[in-house]
Amino acid sequence: MATRQSELLRVLGHLAADLPQPDWVALVDSQGLVVACVPSAPAIDEDRISAMTAALVSMGERVLAEVEGGVLRYASVAGSERQYLIVVLGKDNLLSIGLNPDLAAQVTFGPLRRWVPDLLKALKKRFA
Repeated sequence: MATRQSELLRVLGHLAADLPQPDWVALVDSQGLVVACVPSAPAIDEDRISAMTAALVSMGERVLAEVEGGVLRYASVAGSERQYLIVVLGKDNLLSIGLNPDLAAQVTFGPLRRWVPDLLKALKKRFA
């Protein structure tokens, strides 16, 4: 029998498999806690992933407020060692992805389009 956690890990695993060598793919809740993460021991500590997810969301929302850009849907920051992408999955959940810094952002669009609907279904589904 599938649990919510096993279903979330299954979908995150498929998403991670479709992305070119992600450092992590994590689901972070509105409280800033990592709900599920692939791999289970990511290259960056989960506390750092959740803290930087909150920081990137805050920065993105502030920038959009200043330029009257509307509601944040996703944000990305790229450095010389790593690229960081967050995707808003609703008011309660965020998707956090660590990527190679040389990866073109559009490479993530197909896998996200393919697996985010399944992730949203798993989040809404009631498990016994």
